[in-house]
Amino acid sequence: MILVTGGTGFVGSHLIRQMRKQGLHVRALVRNPEKAKELKDLKVELIPGDIADREALDDAAAGVERVIHLVGIIQEAHGATFQGVHVEGTRNLLAAAKKAGVRHFLYQSALGTRPGARSEYHKTKWQAEELVRASGIPFTILRPSLIYGSGDQFTLRLAEVIRQSPVLPVIGSGKSKVQPIYIDDVVSCLVKAVTSDASLNEIYEIGGPEQLTYEEVTVAIAEALGIKRPTIHMPLFLMRPMARVLETVLPKPPLTTEQLIMLQEDNVCGVRDICEACGNVPVRFRDGLKRFLGRESGA
Repeated sequence: MILVTGGTGFVGSHLIRQMRKQGLHVRALVRNPEKAKELKDLKVELIPGDIADREALDDAAAGVERVIHLVGIIQEAHGATFQGVHVEGTRNLLAAAKKAGVRHFLYQSALGTRPGARSEYHKTKWQAEELVRASGIPFTILRPSLIYGSGDQFTLRLAEVIRQSPVLPVIGSGKSKVQPIYIDDVVSCLVKAVTSDASLNEIYEIGGPEQLTYEEVTVAIAEALGIKRPTIHMPLFLMRPMARVLETVLPKPPLTTEQLIMLQEDNVCGVRDICEACGNVPVRFRDGLKRFLGRESGA
């Protein structure tokens, strides 16, 4: 039995579909089982609760051999902080896993996670990684770059902005690099890692085959939509106060100060881990976009 947290999220939903296709027995921790219809249809065992609920975590981990911990947030909201979700949530799940005798704990972190990181997102991901490494449970840590694919809100939101705007908006210089990785490639790595012991106590950094600037990412998305427009750069000194205002007045702002910090940093790696450890030849960004973007964006 494999326990998945975050099973109704972007990565989790893709992962569980693939795991069930391979006949793997899956249990998922979900906040509201009544809203997890797809997982029910896939005959996934559902445990109600969340990563702050120690009793639910004990129930979820009982009888489980392996855990895939996917829960994470990209921006804070009322009752959901980076510290609470990434650090305390991971601490709670590790305690339940240790109590249940789990023999493999797979944690999805993020590329850019490191000591001394500027963003709270990466700082707390690093703290969570430290808890995983110190837990005494054999572990695998996966650090993907920007994940895109069907259900990916980053790409779909940017596509919607592009479709409605007379120009292609690029925050700051747009020169920071990212290494977009297609969701199917991430899922393949996760499944391979959790179904063997070859990845125990390893950390893998994975990305797609191209290191692209954020401006190149924006242009590629526009091209996938059949849109050709000039780019316009929005200076950071204007975007920072805008982000602070949006954070104050909106429960889920489209732009945050944390995101502005991360947009200024390169988020790249080599391809050794995905090619050698995961056995993948990763999909190129434009090829991946063609598989889903036009259909989901309504283009």
